[in-house]
Amino acid sequence: MRQAAAAMLALIAAGPARADAGLATLYTWHCSGCHGAGGHGVPAAGIPDLHDAGSYVALPEGRAYLAQVPGISQSQLDDATAARLLNYVLARFSAGSLPAGFAPYTAAEVGLLRANRASDAETRRAAILAALKRTGRLGDSRDYINPR
Repeated sequence: MRQAAAAMLALIAAGPARADAGLATLYTWHCSGCHGAGGHGVPAAGIPDLHDAGSYVALPEGRAYLAQVPGISQSQLDDATAARLLNYVLARFSAGSLPAGFAPYTAAEVGLLRANRASDAETRRAAILAALKRTGRLGDSRDYINPR
């Protein structure tokens, strides 16, 4: 019983995720629950494959959306750490789909975007993906617009 109490106190004392936690660990804590360890998501359930996330940042609304998903916007990460995590996810899973001239997320940008959390994520994502398809930035190989 004492060991369990000590472990609980250690977790409470740790507080919010620390900025110096490794990015792979932060990914596990904040993203892998939905997107999985390999970032493939569950397309049939409407959880996107992060290998396509680089395409999103080609559109202002897509860039905003990535910072407003629950794993980022509702986390206790500070804005600088959230920006680092977003940039890590993009580099790890979708570097090949990033637009030319991609500018990494900054703490200031993430702070502004997180203040406006995503509502109706599925509808917003569908609109972003439709716009990406119209502009030829996302092929038909990944269709999450009507995944069911």
